[in-house]
Amino acid sequence: MATLTARSSHDGDRVSNYLAMLGHACSDINQGALSAVLPFLVVDGYSYTQAVMLVFAANIVSAVVQPLFGWISDRRACPWFMGLGVLLAGAGMTGIGWADSYPLIVTSALVCGFGVAMFHAEGGRISNLAAGARKGNGMSIFAVGGNVGFFIGPIMAAVSLSVFGMHGLAVFLVPTALCAAALFLHNGRFKALNAVTASDATVMERPERWGLFGLVMVTLSLRSVLSYGFMAFIPLFLMNVLGQTEAASSLAISLFSVAGMVGTALSGRTSEAIGAHRLTIACLTVTALAGAVFALNGSSVGLALALTAVLAIGVDLFYPSAVAVGMGYVPQHLGMASGLTYGVAICLGGVAEPFLGMAGDAFGLTPVMLALAAIALAAALLSIVIKKLDGTQA
Repeated sequence: MATLTARSSHDGDRVSNYLAMLGHACSDINQGALSAVLPFLVVDGYSYTQAVMLVFAANIVSAVVQPLFGWISDRRACPWFMGLGVLLAGAGMTGIGWADSYPLIVTSALVCGFGVAMFHAEGGRISNLAAGARKGNGMSIFAVGGNVGFFIGPIMAAVSLSVFGMHGLAVFLVPTALCAAALFLHNGRFKALNAVTASDATVMERPERWGLFGLVMVTLSLRSVLSYGFMAFIPLFLMNVLGQTEAASSLAISLFSVAGMVGTALSGRTSEAIGAHRLTIACLTVTALAGAVFALNGSSVGLALALTAVLAIGVDLFYPSAVAVGMGYVPQHLGMASGLTYGVAICLGGVAEPFLGMAGDAFGLTPVMLALAAIALAAALLSIVIKKLDGTQA
């Protein structure tokens, strides 16, 4: 059985890939739900600053410790990080609903972020190994789990909080505990993936290109700025420039999420068809053009909604393949690469959002959307540089 498992791992282990995807979904339902909890905390008497600090605390701890977990897993495979991480994320979210003081609420948010970080660093590494030769496709499958989690999390939180109050957050323990159990039960399967990779001399002796990985990190960080920026400012643009209601404007977030999920799911096969570098350049170029048209559109709601879908696909279609390319530059440090791409790069997008908000207050929403279009163009140009330095035709 071990021989069969090892051989299937070398060629690609779809079971492990989909288990990691499931873990990604169960991890990110907690991240997605955190923002939905904030209005309920404000109703309970907490200030806006106190509420927003929970998101900041969870994101910061996640970004800081993800590379650390990646470094540990590069030195010694720790597939059990995935199950424990998912369990801690759910426990932290539940703790927010049962804590009776603000320090305990913040501590629970930190536990949630810590668990998310523990899962992502190892989950991305396992997905890369399980993908076999089809790295882009494997990372696409993994990334879909994150999209699903971010989509379902706010719905779970809104329903449970509306029916049961803050104690309703205990519902997050159910999927996370079940998922953690499934991941722990397959720990041996994940270890077999590590054994095959360790015996593959072509991987272990491949030279690492940290400079190119750094450029990919910049591209992914700019992509994160775009994703956070579009999700924040598209609804505001619809409401304040195109005169839509709050409810109608909020629907744009759902459209953005669903379109992004479709783009993520198609990423692997699309990159295999046209090449990961070409896909990245094309997506970012289209995003820049669509962003500029969106910014200059002052009347058509239909066009704005159509462009919302284009922008979501533009920032998500290339994302898993770009992560796979970056990890390919440092094959002996997949855990570290996973921690950086899924931790630091994502966090930088959130850090940039307040500056975009200040720009919106000072100059208006149209200049902010044009600035996002310019960021997409800069990322596209950087991707061209990466392709030339890589020297491949992809």
